[in-house]
Amino acid sequence: MLLAAAAGSALCGVLLGCGPRLVRETVVDEGGLRVILRGPAEPAGGAPAYEHPMVISSARAAHILSRIDLREGDGSEGSRKPAVEIDSLYPLADALAQGLEKATPHQEVAVMLTRRERRFGIFTHDYLTSFVAYRRADQLHIHFSHVDWELPRGSGAKTPEPRVDREVMKFRLVPGAAMALTGAQSLAINWRDPIFDAPTAVQISPVGRARRRTILMESDDGARAEPSVPGTTPLSPRTLRRLADLEEARQRGEVSEAEYQARRAQILAEDAGAP
Repeated sequence: MLLAAAAGSALCGVLLGCGPRLVRETVVDEGGLRVILRGPAEPAGGAPAYEHPMVISSARAAHILSRIDLREGDGSEGSRKPAVEIDSLYPLADALAQGLEKATPHQEVAVMLTRRERRFGIFTHDYLTSFVAYRRADQLHIHFSHVDWELPRGSGAKTPEPRVDREVMKFRLVPGAAMALTGAQSLAINWRDPIFDAPTAVQISPVGRARRRTILMESDDGARAEPSVPGTTPLSPRTLRRLADLEEARQRGEVSEAEYQARRAQILAEDAGAP
């Protein structure tokens, strides 16, 4: 009975914030992106809660996030899709890397990205993706809270912070290689695994089956990049992705060599003519 009470008290202090007072430190707040470091105002003695600060490249963080999928609903029959869309991948990865590098051994990292979508050229809707991250036992733990969640409309609405103990949406994460579920919406990741040296993206078939493919992504971990022609401006990320898709189509035999060359020339021409 005493052990159960003690465990319950510890859980309350860690998850619900009814223990030591938490303080927040904002380290990134720009362009809809926020990173908050959260920890007790007066850390208790003993071993640190987390292995921070943690140095991880933005590219490796992006490779990790790109391999996390989810199933909507209770996870038994929902369709499978990436937890982080490609347009949000780079800013979230960079924010995660910054937060982990600045966190103390007593601070967890809360990452939030709000994207705005305009409909009919008039109405705007805001969508939130957020998660909590920290390093423990040399594993990177990520707890998703919001995944492209539509924020309630109305002035003065406060963007909710991600919480490990609170389920806002109905979904279940699908771990990739070098990952393990620690909860329906939480993962422990062997972030040093060589599989994260290379970037990937996921394709979802009409029946909900995920297929992974290598994509082009700027990386300081040695990922491939489309060589640029001397004297020209670098290719845009969108063009690089289109070239990668075309190359895969050629390797699968879906386009002839002549079609490949013509479409490649067209993609490069459109990139050169873009403003």
